[in-house]
Amino acid sequence: MTAISPEPDWTVSAAMPAMSLAGGTLRFGREERVHERLEPGLKLVLVLDGELRYSVRGAPATRVSGPLLHMSLCQDAMGMEHEFGAHEALRFVSLRTGLEHLRDTLAMEPAELAALLRAPGGRQPYADANLRVAPAMQALGNQMLACPVQGALKRMYLSGKALELTALAFGALQPAACQAPGHGLSRGDVERLHHARDLAAANLQDPPSLPELARRAGVNVNKLTTGFRKLFGMSVYAYVRERRMEQAHALLAAGALSVSEAAYACGYTDSHFTKAFQRRYGLLPSSVAPRG
Repeated sequence: MTAISPEPDWTVSAAMPAMSLAGGTLRFGREERVHERLEPGLKLVLVLDGELRYSVRGAPATRVSGPLLHMSLCQDAMGMEHEFGAHEALRFVSLRTGLEHLRDTLAMEPAELAALLRAPGGRQPYADANLRVAPAMQALGNQMLACPVQGALKRMYLSGKALELTALAFGALQPAACQAPGHGLSRGDVERLHHARDLAAANLQDPPSLPELARRAGVNVNKLTTGFRKLFGMSVYAYVRERRMEQAHALLAAGALSVSEAAYACGYTDSHFTKAFQRRYGLLPSSVAPRG
């Protein structure tokens, strides 16, 4: 689904060595079958428009049609076949990262992810899921394809957005919160509050105000503030703060950004960021970046 002929519009790897990104529009003049070698690791493909079919190890082909999020975990190298229709356009953003980065930087154990992807026993060589795309994720994909900057700033911008995409993807896999007893919320309220969480997570640098977030999620401010805390165990502001810190830590640990750049990408000034980071992790942000 990525890194195939014809080439995607852009690829990025330098700003975040452990992750590779690609995005754009693929078009084929005739029906094509393309072989891809899957290396061990996580693969995310946000299909915004278009469709294709894929199969792994001779299994029946799976058809995907945008908007859709494809997530797969490969624990052994293997091949994948893709089938593309003639004269069809596929708009997409893709992300890949290895098992070590998945575990050490993204704090996700491969076995845990495999279980979420419905791989029995957690040690299947391949597991995947194709998920409905929330509006916040669609917006994020469109932002990445319409990246407003070039050069090193483009790598910085896309690296931050890639972490947001990964977080939203992992969140989409979590068991439905509506199954947890005792929160006193209807299924509709739960869905709207999940949407509010996705909207907040989609723009950590400048999240919407509570009234705006409530309006966009389709609830009133009281339902947003009380329901959010019941459902997720924290306030909206605490959730944004925690996500900002997680994103900053991942960016710094990956060597993607300087401390100042990470602070800006997460919506902080330098001084406030250093204090907040030290309060959250008990160390200075400069100590997290890899040593050259």
